[in-house]
Amino acid sequence: MLKQEFLTQLRAGLEAASIEDIDECIEFYDEMISDRVEAGMNEESAVAQMESIDSIISNYKAEKPVTKLIMDKVQKSHDEAKGKGKGVLWVVLAIIGFPIWLPLLITILALLFALYIVLWCIVVAVFCVLVAFGLMSLAGLFIFIMMFTGVVPWPLGIFSLGAALFLGGLTVLLSRPIWALCKAIAGMIPYIFKKIKKSIA
Repeated sequence: MLKQEFLTQLRAGLEAASIEDIDECIEFYDEMISDRVEAGMNEESAVAQMESIDSIISNYKAEKPVTKLIMDKVQKSHDEAKGKGKGVLWVVLAIIGFPIWLPLLITILALLFALYIVLWCIVVAVFCVLVAFGLMSLAGLFIFIMMFTGVVPWPLGIFSLGAALFLGGLTVLLSRPIWALCKAIAGMIPYIFKKIKKSIA
């Protein structure tokens, strides 16, 4: 396949999928193929190494909000029914099924939102554990210092120093793995939702 044919098919696919900023997308892939040709590849090889058109369209679809994807799916279903001469039947069934599909749609959107919140709560909770260890270590040191003023008994002061050193060491020891875990979970969230949106699209 030559570059122009690839770009023409890509444009048609993007238009059919109601993707925005099609010109920018076409320009991006045009430049990518041109760069490979300038680097010494022939045009057919450069196009062959590109991602498939279906995959590109799927990725662009996954950038849409979930509600827009669902509306596109509904519109496509209606257009297909209309093309078969069953447009009126589709509308009638949609109206009759309203008490069923609307609560289901709301439930699905609520579950997706809850999943999003839960994943971010895990990130915040894990980070808060690390912060709590650090703060408790500082509190232990403060109690140990107060021991010298006579406000805190010696046994409690010595215990607080030990606890402060233990918690401080734990904070330092866990800081890198916990930070890495938080970054990993935060990085997974967009990936998970992209996969979900791809399955809807």
